[in-house]
Amino acid sequence: MFKAGIKLIAAAMLGAMVSVAGAEGFPERAITMVTPFPAGGATDGLARTLAEHMAKTLGQSVVVENRAGAATTIGASHVARSTPDGYTILLATNSTLVTNRFLFKELPYDPDAFAPIGMIGIGPMVLLTARKDNFKSLADVVEAAKAKPGAMTIASFGAGTSSHLAAEYFQQMANIKLLHVPFKGSTQALPQIINGDVDLFFDMVSTGMPQVAGGKVDVQAITSAKRMSTLPKLPTVAESGYDGFDITAWFTLVAPPGTPAVETQVIGKALKAALADEAVRKRMLVMGIEPSDGSPEALTSQIKQEIPVIQSLVKRANIVVQ
Repeated sequence: MFKAGIKLIAAAMLGAMVSVAGAEGFPERAITMVTPFPAGGATDGLARTLAEHMAKTLGQSVVVENRAGAATTIGASHVARSTPDGYTILLATNSTLVTNRFLFKELPYDPDAFAPIGMIGIGPMVLLTARKDNFKSLADVVEAAKAKPGAMTIASFGAGTSSHLAAEYFQQMANIKLLHVPFKGSTQALPQIINGDVDLFFDMVSTGMPQVAGGKVDVQAITSAKRMSTLPKLPTVAESGYDGFDITAWFTLVAPPGTPAVETQVIGKALKAALADEAVRKRMLVMGIEPSDGSPEALTSQIKQEIPVIQSLVKRANIVVQ
């Protein structure tokens, strides 16, 4: 399981050798795109943006279904057990395909067994802070955390998710101790930081920044290695004194194990068409997600690069879900 998505890579290679002629007539009915996060969050918004455009290319509806919880394993295991006919697909994240293999003693699905469709994009997170704390910089956050070790709370959109990993990595680099409070998604965590019930939260740009604009929370830094072009005044965690800090979330489409390559290729073409559409790309950039090329090769490359990095981070942080 740990050998960098070998099955995913093999499936992608097999797909390249199969003629798309075998997919004639597909799809003949609606396709269900499962997202492992609640409605209203960043992943849900991305899914609905893609589904709307992909439906035009496919000639059939693409219905988004939310199956949230357990570090994306609920949605992922549902899709893994679904009939491999191309009519059920999963909007997976790095939690689903990389991180979870190091968190669970027994996963209810094999992260390397999914049939790859294509890479969607990569997006950084922003560090939100509660208005009640009146933090003006990342230095203020660290100073307050060191004054009362373990007292400051940090929310995440699930144990083992990118939000949680960013929190753990930040604690390691800043040499501080925070109390982790996991939720099922951003839509559950945001009210808690808005109300001041938690102090910190690494959230996606699309859901976090509107709260900043509305004066409900403050923002201190972004988790990417470089500043975002759409948020040029927001400093990175790295340039705020923690050189090398770079934690992002990424998104991809996969299908149940054993899904024929002819079907995944048809869906993959619709994904590429969506990612090439200027309106979709602009929408994704507003959401803080850099569009990828939609290829399965980009997905397998991302998995191979990230496995050793995440394995090391999880081990150092001693993160255990089950």
